Amino acid sequence: MLRKIFAIVLVGLLLLTMMSLDRFSDRASAQQRKVPKEPLQVIDASTGKLIPELLLIPRYSSFKGTSTLLGEGPGGGTDLDYLATPFVYRTGTPFILKLPKSTGIGLPGLIFMGKGRSIQGVLVIAPRYRPLWFTSLWSVGSERKLQLTLISDNQWSLLLEKTLSPLAQDVRRINDECSFWDLPTPCTLETRYNKKERELVRSFLGQKRE
Repeated sequence: MLRKIFAIVLVGLLLLTMMSLDRFSDRASAQQRKVPKEPLQVIDASTGKLIPELLLIPRYSSFKGTSTLLGEGPGGGTDLDYLATPFVYRTGTPFILKLPKSTGIGLPGLIFMGKGRSIQGVLVIAPRYRPLWFTSLWSVGSERKLQLTLISDNQWSLLLEKTLSPLAQDVRRINDECSFWDLPTPCTLETRYNKKERELVRSFLGQKRE
């Protein structure tokens, strides 16, 4: 009789755990909801003229390990920031941005175990313009109208030499210019580009404004 009662209680606990995991998965999916495809309108801040072609550099963060979702109690893991999947975007076309996948298990409001990835923003680059971080990825309407400021040839050359050059070169880690990458100091930022993506970035940064 006691064994039967114990078995019933155990089954009940397992069912509750599975339901909690389902709810956790729903919440995780909501947090990683798709980015709206509404086009970006990127213009020259002075003239209001559309800037037709841009290089977009997504920045991601990842966590691997165990995390208490309330920030209390034991937990441990590793955090990492990285750049990946650069692409050329044409102003006014659908803004299609794929989200990274996360894997793991957890209980709502208690704990998460696994590897989580999320996108933090996109660096918008146009030749001879000051780059701009776009972080309102899930917003629509006026927040998708971006203004870039024209800079001098000397400023652009300095920006290429000191800050943007690691993107075109075979550099795997960036440890300086943390504020430019919207990261606290000190920072370590990985670049996860394949050969084709490096060439894309190199070619774009070598363009000249008409």
